[in-house]
Amino acid sequence: MLVVISDLHFEEEESDFLADGNGERPYFSRDLFRRNTPAEAYRRLTAWLAAEAHRSGAQRMDLVLAGDVFDLHRTTLWFKDNPDGVRPYVSSTNVDRVLENKVLGILAAMAAEEEVKNSLEIFRLLGNSRYLERPDGPEQKFPAEVTLHYIPGNHDRLANATSSIRDQIRTLLGLNDGSTAFSHVLQFEDPHVLIRHGHEYDRYNFSEDYSDKDLPTQLPDQEYDDPAFGDFITVEVAARLPSLFREEYLDSDILESEALSTLYLRLLRFDDLRPQSALLDFLLNIRTASELGLSQEDIWEKLVPIARNLLNDISEHQFLRDWLRGLEKSWQPDPIDAVQVFLASRVWRGWMPLRLLRTMQNLNANAVIAERDKTSGPERFAAREEAIRTGSPQFVVAGHTHRPQVELLAADAEGVRYYVNTGTWRNRIFSTQERTGFGRLKGRAYVIFYGSGEREGALEESFDYWDGTYRMG
Repeated sequence: MLVVISDLHFEEEESDFLADGNGERPYFSRDLFRRNTPAEAYRRLTAWLAAEAHRSGAQRMDLVLAGDVFDLHRTTLWFKDNPDGVRPYVSSTNVDRVLENKVLGILAAMAAEEEVKNSLEIFRLLGNSRYLERPDGPEQKFPAEVTLHYIPGNHDRLANATSSIRDQIRTLLGLNDGSTAFSHVLQFEDPHVLIRHGHEYDRYNFSEDYSDKDLPTQLPDQEYDDPAFGDFITVEVAARLPSLFREEYLDSDILESEALSTLYLRLLRFDDLRPQSALLDFLLNIRTASELGLSQEDIWEKLVPIARNLLNDISEHQFLRDWLRGLEKSWQPDPIDAVQVFLASRVWRGWMPLRLLRTMQNLNANAVIAERDKTSGPERFAAREEAIRTGSPQFVVAGHTHRPQVELLAADAEGVRYYVNTGTWRNRIFSTQERTGFGRLKGRAYVIFYGSGEREGALEESFDYWDGTYRMG
């Protein structure tokens, strides 16, 4: 029995909490800023897997954590206690002692989060073929021998950077597979499954563009070592925005203002937004603002200094400029064109009217649509996998997009082959078609593959796919 989950995105949250004028951290701050999935969700998963292993008569269970388990990018610690200004968007082969210590510190802070600490304990327990049937119950013996596997994704790309970082991750997960580099792809023969994280299918989050190329099963290590455009955006935009907001407004002021506190919460959560092109609407359509008599223009005025400071910081950044040039495709409109036009205009250094931002948003949205018409989704990348084209394996499994998905790749003399996307275990925020309303949902997705003889009456190889969505407040 083979189980795959991905995109757990364990995060360091402590640095995001606000303090009032007395330095106290009120209930509001601790209750609403949580993004880590409760450990109870993983305990329930392991209990369910134990029951399923018993029902199927499995002698062995392999559980693969297929990337983006540790979110090393999405933390404001990159902007605190960092006098050398180190950043994670460097090659894994160029990580010096200062950056290594910063990464180790972020991992330690992440593991100290209550839900993360308890979740990691559940995985360590499972790696020893033990589990908890009830939250307060005794440890139980898992009905099959368990092996835990870990694949780095784009948000934990530096997991392979140094032996100290690898050792720390192995300790956190309870892995006992030596000290060599973590594999980027795993293959199983029974059942026939190929597993990646899936950022290999994303030109913004992988160092090499495979949009028009077939994918060999083993890609060069350097392509995994090198940073991607998304690394920079996650750190310098997604993680930086909340930090800039707190530099502009005092914590106590944010806590005392419904409009400011809601804006801060949305800045913390916006990278969970789908589609991310709805960011401006997500920030401006705040119910508490309208109840307080604030217009969208009023809200935008509160964001202008943050946006201006951010753009001043990144507009001349060499990493960004190099990647924009590399991503640009001549005679083909795409989001990169919109970004380049905006950065070249320098309009943010003076007046920043909301209507101009609306124009830029529409330009970007149109570019995304145009690009979507010319490029393919992850299932098309999966169809170009060397293993699929040669007839084996039956399944290509990847996560990364946070979009649960099952697609038939081929049906021919070699049999049927599927692409399975394992979704995410973190929160997802969706918008209405008009982009005026937003709601948070919890993602819970996993896939179970059964080998020959593990399911009575089933095909030689079969799979169960589970996509659970939970409503949040």
